[in-house]
Amino acid sequence: MDASTSYFFVKKISYDKYGYFNTDLKIAANYDLMLRFLYKHKISTCYLPKILVKMRIGGESNRSLRNILQKSKEDYMALKENGVGGIYTLLLKNIIKIPQFFRRV
Repeated sequence: MDASTSYFFVKKISYDKYGYFNTDLKIAANYDLMLRFLYKHKISTCYLPKILVKMRIGGESNRSLRNILQKSKEDYMALKENGVGGIYTLLLKNIIKIPQFFRRV
């Protein structure tokens, strides 16, 4: 697991208070949830220096060009809905993911 890997665990009370996954978003529901919790509602966080799960790089959002475009559309919708950023934020998010296409798993 590299240093850029992170996981997001949330207490049930936060889901009850701020909502669950937006199932209208087929690929970016988790991204929307994190934006809503962390930026819109500013829930408190803490660092847990333990490896709890190890996952492979990639997933549904990077499986095909069609999915990448769908993910980008949904990411942009989540950014706007949560008042976090716009097209620049979306471009930066996609640019920093480029190296994962060249890593061996």
